[in-house]
Amino acid sequence: MTDFFMVIYNSPHWVFIALGGLLLIAELLGTGGYGLWSGIAAIIVGLIAWVLPLCWPTLWILFSILTLISAYIWWLWLRKNGKDKSSKGEINQPQQDLIGIKTVVTDAIVNGSGRVKIKDGTWSARCDQDLNVGQRVEVISVDGLILNVLPINH
Repeated sequence: MTDFFMVIYNSPHWVFIALGGLLLIAELLGTGGYGLWSGIAAIIVGLIAWVLPLCWPTLWILFSILTLISAYIWWLWLRKNGKDKSSKGEINQPQQDLIGIKTVVTDAIVNGSGRVKIKDGTWSARCDQDLNVGQRVEVISVDGLILNVLPINH
């Protein structure tokens, strides 16, 4: 058994490459990209350890630094591209994404109530004025499952 540990101790590059592989496999389970970048950091450290004879503490510190840097860069990229879920104020309210959509009235809005088409379905809509079928409108807010719309005047 001590021979096994001596082989591992003398081959840190394989340890980090294997760790990188395990982290990449963990990414397949859905870690949101952080397993991917930690896995890549581990593989990079493994390749560095293969070329340069560095001690274990130095390799772990290098792995930690590369992981932190890559995770921070990943977080910045997500934030810049609008994919950071934590920046949204509304949780579990995907209908908030409908605000700003331009669409058409499918059932005339009479006495403040009607329907509008969004993608392959229709939604209940509310407006302060009566609107005919085919009138172009813009969604200005969402109240539960009812869209508040305003006519688009060209």
